[in-house]
Amino acid sequence: MQDSVEQAMWQALRDVIEPDLGESIVDLGLVRAVCAESPDITQIDITLTTPYSPHGEALTAAVRRAVSHAGLPGVEVQLVFEPAWTPYQMAEPLRALLGLPASEPQAPAQVAEPTSWRSRLRRRFTRL
Repeated sequence: MQDSVEQAMWQALRDVIEPDLGESIVDLGLVRAVCAESPDITQIDITLTTPYSPHGEALTAAVRRAVSHAGLPGVEVQLVFEPAWTPYQMAEPLRALLGLPASEPQAPAQVAEPTSWRSRLRRRFTRL
């Protein structure tokens, strides 16, 4: 029963559109968790594209509206900001549409600088 409620919640959340980007909050990866804690209450954790977004209250209200229009049980919506949202949490077709690579690029490896003056001199003279 709880799995079917959670699936229905995910489907209802597909109708909630993020105002700035004009895409579903599910496709954008803004829905972090949907958990049917009891038959009467479902916990939904959502995030924003940035913690400074002015749309937090509007998105929370839109999530509640979508759930009530779907005739689903009560919902508690919580805004979460950890981990921070990145564009790589979007659905792959949406990333491709925006020209982003399929996976998040890896940070370049840091080269440790030599610490002794001898190794710095040796390194400098080997370049010549």
